[in-house]
This record gives sequence, structure tokens and C-alpha cells, in this order.
Amino acid sequence: MEKSILITFFIATSMVYQTLAQDKEISPISLDSYADVPTATAYDHELLRHMTLKHIKFLLDCDEKLSWKCGIEMTKGFYNNKPVSEECCENILKIGRDCHVGLMNLALATYELKDLAYEILPRSKQMWNTCVRTTAARIGAPLAFET
Repeated sequence: MEKSILITFFIATSMVYQTLAQDKEISPISLDSYADVPTATAYDHELLRHMTLKHIKFLLDCDEKLSWKCGIEMTKGFYNNKPVSEECCENILKIGRDCHVGLMNLALATYELKDLAYEILPRSKQMWNTCVRTTAARIGAPLAFET
């Protein structure tokens, strides 16, 4: 029964949209036009190549301080524009503003996220400021980003 419905659908579709059933000559795409576009990996490696070893070590130290769970929570928060938990806020504030900014700038400079930086960077600052307002009093008083 299901097969006959599917076949009927395909026949009806090809009758309504006759251009789908016609052969058209498709011109081949020249791969030379894509030769100058770097792969995502090459782009990201080039990004790292322009950093000093001191800065890379700083970012690696920052990355070690940020819990994996909080990193995932932050990522979801950026995409869904939602706040993070108080536990994650505490982790973000403890790594410090310089680490937060450094990790965000690195992540948003990567090939996969560079086109979203204009949207995510303000959210990361908003997330930091929210954490300062809700959690900073318990762990010290990190500075908020200027609004």
C-alpha cells in the first residue's frame, strides 16, 4: 500500500513539474575557481601561526581553567541567547575577564564561527556582565564590561 502511494506521488509530481522529468545539460563546474579558498583546517592553522607562543600558552592555560561542562553551557547560551547557571558563572568569573575575552576572540576567529562573531561577541559580554551582577559578590568583584 505504501509503495503504491509513493509511486503515485512520484508520477503526479513528474506530471505537474514536467521540467523535473526533462533532461537538461548541466555545465561542469571548474574546480579551479575554488583553488584559492583555504580549507577550514588550513584557515585555523594560519590563525594560530600568527599568534605568539606566549599568547597560545596563555589561551591553553585559560582553556584548562574553564570546565568542559561550562564551555558546553556557554556555547548553548550563545546560540539560544540564554543565561548560564550560577555554577558556570562562578567558573567564568574565576578564569578572569582576560581569559574570557581571549578564548572568545580565538573561538570567534575560527573558520566555523567567524561569520557569527558580530552576533556572539555581544552575547558573551552580556553573559559576563550578567555573571558579574549575579555571582561576583560571592567570589570577589570582577569588573563588568562597559556597556
